[in-house]
Amino acid sequence: MLANFMEEDDAMEVDEKKEVEEPPSKKTKLSSEDASSSSSEPKLSSEDSSSSEPKAGIGPRHTGTTSETIISLRPPNLTTVREQLLALKEKGIQSLAIVLLHSYVYPKHEEMIGQVAKDMGCFKEISMSSVVMPMVKVVPRGHTACAAAYLTPNITTYLSSFRKGFDEGLKDIKLDFMKSDGGLTPVDDFGGHQAILSGPAGGVIGYAKTAFRPTEGDDDKTKIMPVIGFDMGGTSTDVSRYDGHLDHVFETTTAGIAIQAPQLDINTVAAGGGSRLFLRTGMFVVGPESAGSHPGPVCYRKKGYLAVTDANVVLGRVIPEHFPSIFGPKEDEPLDLEGARGAFAELCKEEEASGRSVEELAYGFLRVANEAMCRPIRNLTQMRGYDITTHKLACFGGAGPQHACAMAKALGMTKVFVHRYGGILSAYGLSLADAVYEEQEPAAETYSYGDKLDSDPSAKVRSERLSQLAKKARSALVKQGYKEEEIMIENYLNMRYDGTDNAMMVQEPTSGDQTFGDVFRDHYQREFGFQLNNLDIRIDDYRVRAVVPGPTPEPLKAVKSIGEPTATSTTRAYFENGWETIPVFQIDDLKPGHTISGPAIIVQSISTIVLEIDCTALVTADGDLDITVLGNKESTEDESNQSEDVVIKEDPVKLSIFAHRFMGIAEQMGRTLARTAISVNIKERLDFSCALFTSDGGLVANAPHIPVHLGAMQAAVKFQVQYWNSEGREGIKEGEVLVSNHPQLAGGSHLPD
Repeated sequence: MLANFMEEDDAMEVDEKKEVEEPPSKKTKLSSEDASSSSSEPKLSSEDSSSSEPKAGIGPRHTGTTSETIISLRPPNLTTVREQLLALKEKGIQSLAIVLLHSYVYPKHEEMIGQVAKDMGCFKEISMSSVVMPMVKVVPRGHTACAAAYLTPNITTYLSSFRKGFDEGLKDIKLDFMKSDGGLTPVDDFGGHQAILSGPAGGVIGYAKTAFRPTEGDDDKTKIMPVIGFDMGGTSTDVSRYDGHLDHVFETTTAGIAIQAPQLDINTVAAGGGSRLFLRTGMFVVGPESAGSHPGPVCYRKKGYLAVTDANVVLGRVIPEHFPSIFGPKEDEPLDLEGARGAFAELCKEEEASGRSVEELAYGFLRVANEAMCRPIRNLTQMRGYDITTHKLACFGGAGPQHACAMAKALGMTKVFVHRYGGILSAYGLSLADAVYEEQEPAAETYSYGDKLDSDPSAKVRSERLSQLAKKARSALVKQGYKEEEIMIENYLNMRYDGTDNAMMVQEPTSGDQTFGDVFRDHYQREFGFQLNNLDIRIDDYRVRAVVPGPTPEPLKAVKSIGEPTATSTTRAYFENGWETIPVFQIDDLKPGHTISGPAIIVQSISTIVLEIDCTALVTADGDLDITVLGNKESTEDESNQSEDVVIKEDPVKLSIFAHRFMGIAEQMGRTLARTAISVNIKERLDFSCALFTSDGGLVANAPHIPVHLGAMQAAVKFQVQYWNSEGREGIKEGEVLVSNHPQLAGGSHLPD
C-alpha cells in the first residue's frame, strides 16, 4: 500500500498496488464515474489501459476510524488475491494473516481480502490486523496478526482435546480462560496473541487480591503498601507491580517478535532454580543458561548441571527429607546432597574461587543470583519514579520463598508476603480473576495545545467515542450472561507529547479535581523527571475496559501474637554468619498469631520458606505469612566499607553483584532516552549508546546498544575529564551536564560530531 499525507486538505491516500499486484494482462481501469465518487470503492475493469496508474488525490473519499479523510486510490484486485491465496493453499498453508499498512484507520480493504479467503473455505484461521489490534505501527501489528494466525489453531486444538475429557464436552458449562491482560474471556473468544502471558497473569491477579488488602475496619486504600510480585520458577523469574490498578503494556517483544496486545506489565529475567552456575573471567555468573527439568541440576541425579537449586541444597536451605523421592534415572531417589557438594568441590579448584570453601562458593552464587533477580525489580520501581522501600514483596512460585527475604534485605524493603498457596498462586489467581471485555479504536486528535494547557479541543468527540466503545463492551459482557448492573467501565486514553513515540495509557481519574491531562503530566514527570510543556498532547487511542469483578477476599483481620510455636525438628543451614542450627516448622502446625524469628525454615507442601536473620514471620488469620525484615545488614556493609574499591577487586562475588547494578543503571538510561526522544534516529533506529565510566573516564558498564560507539565514547569522556580538570579551569561539579560535538578534540568516530 502506498500512502502520502496531503497538506492542502490533510487527506490520507491509500493504494493497494504493492500487496496485491495485478498481472500485466489484467490492468485495472477507473472510469470517470468511479473517480468522482465519494462514497464507494472504484469498480474494477479487466480492460488493458496504460492510464490505470492511480493519480494523487483522485479517488473516492471516506472517513476513517480516526475521523481523518481517506482517499482510496485503488482497491485490491480480488481476482489476483484469489489466485495468490490458491497458491498458498497448494503449499499447504492453513493459517492466514492479513496486514495492510493503514488498516488501523481504514479496515475495509483487509475485510475484502478476508472475505475472499473465508469464501474459499480452505483456511483454518484468518487473522486480520485491523481486528486483532487496530494500532498504528504496522510492524508490531503485523507480527501480532501473524502470532494470532499461528497460535490460535494450536490453542483451538488443545481446547478441543481438553473438552473431550469431560462429559458431553462441557456442552452446557461456562468455560473461561485467562488472557495476558489479567482478565477472563470465554473459550470461543480466546486468541493466540492473548495467551502469551496468561500463566504469569494468573499469579499477578492472585497476589493483587490477596496481598493488597485493607485491614478490617479501615477501607482507606491509600494506607495499603503497593506490592511487588516476585514469581520464581525453574528457568526464569517474573516481577510485576500492583498499587490498586493493573499496569498494562501494549507493545512487547517476545522471542524477538513484537506483539501489540494488552498485557500485564511483567518483567522477566533468566534466573531461576535451574539457572546454571559458572566462574568466568574473574566473576560469578548465574544463567542465562538453564539446566531445565531434564537433566536438571546435579542434585536431580541425572548427570545434570550445577544450578541455583544445588546451592540451596548444599547450604541446607532445601531439605531433601521434605522432598518426595522422585529423582534419579528411575525417579525413586531423594535429592542428592553429596553429588551437589562434589560438583561445588570441583569448582573450588578454579582460580576465580579464590580458595573458598564449598559453602562459601555456593553462598556467593546465591548472592549473585539474588542480585540478578533484584535488577528487574529496580527497573520496575526506581526507573519509573517509585520508592522501592515503600513496597511489599509478595513472593510465589516454587522457588520464590527461598530467596524472598534475602532479596528484600538487598532492596531495602521491610515487608514480605507469602501466601499459603504460594507455590500455585497463578492457579489460585484464576479463581479470583475478573471477567473482562475490551474495545479499542485508534485516534488522531489533540488533547491540549502546548501553549494552552487548559485547552481541550477533543472533549466532545472524546466523550462520544468513549461512550460508543463502552456500549459495545457492555453489550458483549451481557451476551456472555452477565448482568448490566455488575459491569464496571474503565475509560483510557493513549496519550503522548507531539513528536515523541512514548505513549502512556492513562486511566480516567476518579477524582473530579483531575483530568486526563493532569494524570498524564504527573505520570510523565514521575517517570522521566521533566515535562515537555511547549508541545501539544496527542491522543493515539481510545480504550474502554468493561469489567465484572471476580471474588475478592475479605479485609484482613488483625491477629494478636500468641508466641512462637514448637519446632518439628532442627537442621543446619548456612547464612551470612556461617553455619547455624535452626528450627524447622511445618506450615500445617502453625496457627494465626504464631510468630517465628529467623533464621528458620518453614515447610509448605509445595514450597520451602527460608526466614533470614533479622526477619520475623507472623501467621495471619488466613494462614498466610506476613514477614517483617528488621535489618539490611548486607547492603549497609557493602555501602559503608571505606576500602570498597580494594574489596571489589579482590572479591569476585562483589564484583559480580556490582556489575549487575551498574549494568542495570546503563540499561535504564537507554530505555529513558529512547522513550523520551523526538529524533527518529534515537526513538526508531536506536542509534545511541549508554555507559557508565569512572572519574578518570575508564569504562565500567555499557548497556547492549551499539558497541562501535564505546571506543569513541570512552575517548570523549576522558578528554572532557582532562580538559575541565586542567590548570586554569574550574573542574566538573556534581550535577553538571556536558554536551560535546567537537570530533577533532573529543572523539574517535562520528559519535560526538
